[in-house]
Amino acid sequence: MLEIANGATWRLRLKPRRWQETALAEWKTDYRGVASVVTGGGKTVFAEMCMLTFREKFPQGRILVVVPTVTLLDQWVVSLQEELGVPREEIGCYSGDEKSPKPKPVNVAVINTARKLARTITANADTFLIVDECHRAGSPVNALALQTSARAALGLSATPEREYDDGFQKHVLPALGRIIYRYDYNQARTDAVVSPFELVNVKVDLLPDEEAKYTKLTKRAAVEARRLEREGGPDEPLKRIFQAPAAVASTAAMRIPVAAKLVEKQRGKRTIVFHERIDAANAILNILNERKHCATVYHSRVGPAIRRDNLRLYRRGVFDVLVTCRALDEGMNVPETAVAVIASATASHRQRIQRLGRVLRPATGKSSATIYTIYATEQEERRLKKEEAGLEGISAVSWLRGVHQRHG
Repeated sequence: MLEIANGATWRLRLKPRRWQETALAEWKTDYRGVASVVTGGGKTVFAEMCMLTFREKFPQGRILVVVPTVTLLDQWVVSLQEELGVPREEIGCYSGDEKSPKPKPVNVAVINTARKLARTITANADTFLIVDECHRAGSPVNALALQTSARAALGLSATPEREYDDGFQKHVLPALGRIIYRYDYNQARTDAVVSPFELVNVKVDLLPDEEAKYTKLTKRAAVEARRLEREGGPDEPLKRIFQAPAAVASTAAMRIPVAAKLVEKQRGKRTIVFHERIDAANAILNILNERKHCATVYHSRVGPAIRRDNLRLYRRGVFDVLVTCRALDEGMNVPETAVAVIASATASHRQRIQRLGRVLRPATGKSSATIYTIYATEQEERRLKKEEAGLEGISAVSWLRGVHQRHG
């Protein structure tokens, strides 16, 4: 157990991993840097170790944690209380939902709010700036949240470099420092930091009206794509024209009952269900509650206090099933989660990695994890087939139709 030497109440309740201790020593060379760590590898605990080190050097120092979403704000608040022992009254929250009347020893701010308030929160104090999912701070507007006179800085991300621009080099690196440590999936597997896992891809059919609409929109998008390719220009319009058929596929009606049936197959196991739409998440929750599952929901239409309670109760095992939307794509830390049901998803590779990471953390009594992915179109199947090829020798991958084994 790590704790602050000066007698403060904070104490890390988890035993540090070897990579975290190595990375901490590297961070301490100048109290700056970015940790590139696989989802599930322990980024938050590493940040909390850095917090303790900072508070030893600056006992009256102030910490600002910048996060991309309200969901991550909620999860940091829960983690700070339950993993580091920070009293709730020592945590200030800043978002569209709430704003602390004055800075606290630890302050957690959504980046949209931090753009405007970061300097105020960190004024007149020795400050430690932590930026979670720091790749999000690489845009010119979000980089405003990095403009502080912090004594210490830390960036966290599984993928800190940005895919489409030089925002990491231009904005993140000057504010937070170089990449001080990389911890990838292969290292995590070797260290038993992530659980063995199985992927199960489940095919559902579009209803006749959905099929007709999807086919029409796909043909229209293909014609438009050929025109844009002939004319040249940026890729962004090309991506947008395929969003309409993708939206039809992602909202396919059969995803809801099949998702509920998959949860039923794993009754009693800690399970998280993802859907892209709030109304569909609520529909899945209603089915599960009718079938006497201990299930709850987490999404943006739930108030902050209830959201945090639902998350905390799921972490403690009061609820077995948590149904959510994109809100929990980043940062959720419930190692006991053994099953994920991805009822619908975008084509984002980053989102896929984040969602897989929700169930790959090891826990006592958890021998492996199972990830079900429901898909409805050939395009989705091609992505999953490509993923399967890349996982050869790493994970078992099986294919079902509905919830019955596919033959032939």
